[in-house]
Amino acid sequence: MKELLKILIDNKDWLFSGVGISVVVLFYTIIKETRQSKNKNEISVDNKPTEVDYEKMTQKEEENSPIRNVVRRFVMVYEVHGIAQTQIPFFIDKEFGLQLKDFKDEGSILHILNDDLIVWTCDKFGIQREWIEGTTNSIYPHVDYYKKVHAFIKDICTLDKSAIDVIAFKSEKLKLKENHRHCIVLLIRIPIDTLNSKIIYKYVPISTLWDWGYWRSRYQVKSIFYICEKLRINICGYDLRDKELLASGSCFPQKLMSKIPITVTWYPEDYIDLPSQSCQAKETEETPKIREYIKEQGYMDLLKDCEKKQKISSW
Repeated sequence: MKELLKILIDNKDWLFSGVGISVVVLFYTIIKETRQSKNKNEISVDNKPTEVDYEKMTQKEEENSPIRNVVRRFVMVYEVHGIAQTQIPFFIDKEFGLQLKDFKDEGSILHILNDDLIVWTCDKFGIQREWIEGTTNSIYPHVDYYKKVHAFIKDICTLDKSAIDVIAFKSEKLKLKENHRHCIVLLIRIPIDTLNSKIIYKYVPISTLWDWGYWRSRYQVKSIFYICEKLRINICGYDLRDKELLASGSCFPQKLMSKIPITVTWYPEDYIDLPSQSCQAKETEETPKIREYIKEQGYMDLLKDCEKKQKISSW
């Protein structure tokens, strides 16, 4: 380094020339990069993972484990139904003997979470066990009523019809055009319990996409509207862009419905009422055909038979 400095002093005229300055800058850059590289190597050697680091890594792996995800999904089921984590032990059947301390964190929940508790939760909310266990993305089981209106009648007659709601979703104006594909999605909402005077609901998404542009599909969903009206079941309509996602059973209905900015936007019963019954009746030229279709399919006969054998139960 001293020899280099002596050479520079002896050649100071050349040093301050344009070429000299460039050479000095080049040497300075090389020396700087060499020192930085050396420092990095020293840091990588000196900063070997400590025992604390290994503990943090292990803890992070445990938090992201499939077992922990089961706990999170279990808690999520309750939270999306309006039940906070601190309220879960007071909502679950007393036969499980759960206490508030059992839900202080994920570790304590993991300690009490067993097969019976998961099964009870799934039955209570109509959730697929496989979703909680992380083996499927479908939260709800597949329930299809296309060409199965008879099955819908039988299922609906097992419920307390004065308490349930049937909700119909669309996303644009309905048109009687065979080449216009627009689907209706149905959702059944059932009260299952109360918590601090708040009603807790169970949801049954119907997988069927009722194509309004196809006469058979439209006749079937209109028949369901008519049956609900005859049973005095509350049926209401909303506009929802993501209605197909709801039908897929891969999301919680509450989350989608919370995004609806306004209340009821249309009334399904308008599409099965006669002009003499309502001044809001729509598509009235088709209504007599719907009534005849209902009679031909034997829906009303089945409905009367089901009412005779009716037993109130959960879905």
